[in-house]
Amino acid sequence: MGTKLTNEENLIKLNSLLIAIIISANIIAIALNMLVGLNNSIVLPFILCSFISLLVNRRSNLIVVFALSFFFLLFFLISYIQLGASTHLKDYLLSFFTFGITSFIVASQPFDAQKVMRYIPLIYLVTSWIFLFLDIDHMLPGNKMGLGYLTLPVILIGIYQITTQNLKVQKKLFYFVLILWFGYFMIKVGTRGTFLSIGIYIFLLILNTRFSYKKLFLSLVMFISSILIYLNFLPLLLSAQSFLMGLNIKSNFIEKTILAINEDNLSNGRSGLYDLAFNGFKENWLYGKGIGNFHDTYLIYVHDIFLQILNESGILLAIPVFSIILYGLFLMFFSKKIDKQLKLFICFIFSISIPRLVFSSIFWKEQSFWIFMILIISFYCFKRYSFEKK
Repeated sequence: MGTKLTNEENLIKLNSLLIAIIISANIIAIALNMLVGLNNSIVLPFILCSFISLLVNRRSNLIVVFALSFFFLLFFLISYIQLGASTHLKDYLLSFFTFGITSFIVASQPFDAQKVMRYIPLIYLVTSWIFLFLDIDHMLPGNKMGLGYLTLPVILIGIYQITTQNLKVQKKLFYFVLILWFGYFMIKVGTRGTFLSIGIYIFLLILNTRFSYKKLFLSLVMFISSILIYLNFLPLLLSAQSFLMGLNIKSNFIEKTILAINEDNLSNGRSGLYDLAFNGFKENWLYGKGIGNFHDTYLIYVHDIFLQILNESGILLAIPVFSIILYGLFLMFFSKKIDKQLKLFICFIFSISIPRLVFSSIFWKEQSFWIFMILIISFYCFKRYSFEKK
């Protein structure tokens, strides 16, 4: 009995580590590329983790993986019939195999949410040296944006750990140092989406604490602060820019936002893309224009997950995907049946994936989105499946 329990504990620890590696795959890939000059190293963590997961875990939960993978692959088949083997159809299909199916395999197995949240900072600590060798000032805008989102997981976890009441002071100091280190680069390269993600995560953390006068006070402070920031947004940005310039720090977020406000272009050109995507959806609302068609036609992606899905695959894909996201929101906001640690982990995964996909990126290439999907579906399918050892 004791040996069996120990084996289960070790398996959960391993699964937790595999999920942490999947979430941290981007920074691992940069480190591997710098160390050994290996191109396309991003695929290695996914292949390795999925192989280990298949090797050590039971196959009982893989039925959800097969069903979900088959469901999405059907839309690639529909798009192939529509478009043939177009450039971005092949690209997105490869991305789904790399980031989607492998994430399904790993995240469908039992794990400990708290351990995942502890392993990720350790991975970031080991790979933090890469920032010393990155020429951030001369990076392309897209690479800067990606680097900002790359730092997001460790910053959110740092915020969570610092606000945890039962954590020792020494450990809180460790997470505070991590926030300072990665926060410096977040200030330099972060976008509106990254700072919005931080705000959403803090709101979700406050929401998921027990009712108290402290919680009520923090909620009021956030509400009043949000109003004051909105009413004085540009002056605050200019003041922040002046302060950072005094420290010889350029903030990508502040500079781009000030420019967008002055040019009356807060959408940064996205509104035109949104119109094109929605018009394409109206032309074929049932099953869309085909996966990758928008990118092939306009040489740019939609910059919004909801419009991308509507444009590419119509309501046939939009209804189930949107329903899963809404069910995830229900779990985060209202459900009393879900384990608290799993709920907080879903809040974390939601915050690093959905806000980003609403404003940028391509959901086929985002492993955190696929982890979010498989978590919500698995919780719904396995009512007693808490994803952590009791």
